[in-house]
Amino acid sequence: MIAGLYPYVRGGVASTADVTLKEIPQSIEINPLYKKALYVLAGNQESAAQLAGFNLNVYRIFDDAPEYVQQNMAHMMKHWMCLWALKEFGEFLWVDWDTVMLQFPDKAFTDMCRKNRTPKFIRIPNYWATVNCGVYYACHEWISAMESSFKVKVDPPNDELLWAEVLPADVLEREEFWLDDYAVHIGSKRDIGAVTDKTYFAHVKNLEWAEQLRNIQK
Repeated sequence: MIAGLYPYVRGGVASTADVTLKEIPQSIEINPLYKKALYVLAGNQESAAQLAGFNLNVYRIFDDAPEYVQQNMAHMMKHWMCLWALKEFGEFLWVDWDTVMLQFPDKAFTDMCRKNRTPKFIRIPNYWATVNCGVYYACHEWISAMESSFKVKVDPPNDELLWAEVLPADVLEREEFWLDDYAVHIGSKRDIGAVTDKTYFAHVKNLEWAEQLRNIQK
């Protein structure tokens, strides 16, 4: 499992990552296993220092990323980190900080991810992009596709749009590309019912819903 922090830069213009910086300590408190289970990655030295301030061990700093990635770190850096992980480990599960881990990934979860050797994404009906990358898995068979996705022109530069360009045109109808109830998106309290006994991760609008989400599985 990997997670990261990077400056929010678009077109060379940086804005603060205040939301993420608030989420990280809250996420670690809610998900204490993240401190040991996650390979934590940093977009640059500043991000590495911020992560260290949360007592997180930074596995790698990506200050050697290409200029076009550094000029559009918002989401492009995440995509770059994931490509590196694919080459380094052969597979990865990316986890955003605004997630609640309801169960630690076990063999059942891993087997589901590896089935059919396809990437696996959270399915969100009527989402603005084809896929959501809040929690997602990819395996080494997709290295070439990820590499080629960086050559695609999308506006704005965004990992979810880049993935959509290299996935099958009928991906929305292909069950093998979706995490289903193994990882769900909880955008409001009325979505909490999407959690089932099989749910491992909830990608949430509000981390304060963690206890309520966990009570469903008790």
